[in-house]
Amino acid sequence: MLRGLLVFGSVIVVLGASFYQLYLKEFLAVTVGVGRVIQTIDEFPYSCRRIENERLEACEDLWLDDEARVLYAACTGLRHRAGWNQAVDKLNVSARRPGGAELIALDIDSPSADGSFKMRGIKPVGYVGAAGDQSLDFVGFDAEAIGPSTLHFYMINQRPPVDAELNYIDPSKIGANSTIDIFEYEKGKSVMRHLRTVWSPAVYSPNRVAILGNGAFVLTNDHSAKVGLRKQFDPLLGGGNVAYCSPAGECHAATTINLKFPNGLTKGADSLIYVPSSIDGTVRIFEVRPDKMLKHLDTVQLQMPLDNLALDAKGDLYVPGFPDLLRLIKWGEDPAVNRSPVTVLRISTSNGEYKVTKVLEDGKSKIMTGVTTVRHDAKTGRLFMGAAYNNMVVCEPK
Repeated sequence: MLRGLLVFGSVIVVLGASFYQLYLKEFLAVTVGVGRVIQTIDEFPYSCRRIENERLEACEDLWLDDEARVLYAACTGLRHRAGWNQAVDKLNVSARRPGGAELIALDIDSPSADGSFKMRGIKPVGYVGAAGDQSLDFVGFDAEAIGPSTLHFYMINQRPPVDAELNYIDPSKIGANSTIDIFEYEKGKSVMRHLRTVWSPAVYSPNRVAILGNGAFVLTNDHSAKVGLRKQFDPLLGGGNVAYCSPAGECHAATTINLKFPNGLTKGADSLIYVPSSIDGTVRIFEVRPDKMLKHLDTVQLQMPLDNLALDAKGDLYVPGFPDLLRLIKWGEDPAVNRSPVTVLRISTSNGEYKVTKVLEDGKSKIMTGVTTVRHDAKTGRLFMGAAYNNMVVCEPK
């Protein structure tokens, strides 16, 4: 019996050591950030400021029109975003922003006295929401130039579920009823015209869209399900996928490999699809095959949880990282009180090799906190940052 116990104990030790080497060690170092050295913002050649404007709170995603010098921000409002966000199981329908989220255009070469920029809201025309009104609930989005003066916006719209009489249904049981809504916008105007809505069972937990052209697009579903127990195990077991949607609005899961919280994907300058992970600190690179499935080509290790990728005019990718998971969790629980450190990373290519550079970091959350998207203005070197629960931040190179 003693021999049996020794053999059993030896097996447990081996399995435990294997589990530590294969998973726990990486999870603690990469995801949690144990032992990570986090620098302060004063160590970097930027002068940063928060824009104190209620309309520019909770602008989770941004898109920069380099030629027109306009930054587009999808803003929801701090209190409302904190209450209505399926990704983190905040499903209080009554917390949604009255009148819905707002798409705002900022003229980045026209600063205002309060540290912001000349801006205008863009209202939807021809759109009818879930409850029969014009309310939108933005998450991530992408834009495409259609000629010199026209843009198409592909907006992830996290609508509440309703019944046949347009009465709200409890989303804690079934989750949100998300769609992709596509709008046409004439530059400089204050309205955008609704073109079509894409709904599909394959689009169940959408995070961000990447436009492929001619009406086709891909998107990330950031979890394995809208709600439920299996979703809670996604950080450990993996979950979520990339879906492909045809110009006709027919969508299907397009990845077969295991992803862990796939976040804000984008199409690179090379037309490949880049998918960041908010768990294992990687950016996976895919090619769209003729059968509209995604072929995994490569993986770039960035060594910390990531949010939305953004392409600049030079072809580089910028992405915010979260170097301290425990503080990130506290920030998510009460973003009005707590703060979360932010790292800005750049992915560039040279001779077919990927290079990762730390551009900026705010270990004490002095100015930057919980940043979700970074847009680099290649003309001036400025960084524009949106956050799911906080104010927009602008950093000027010194």
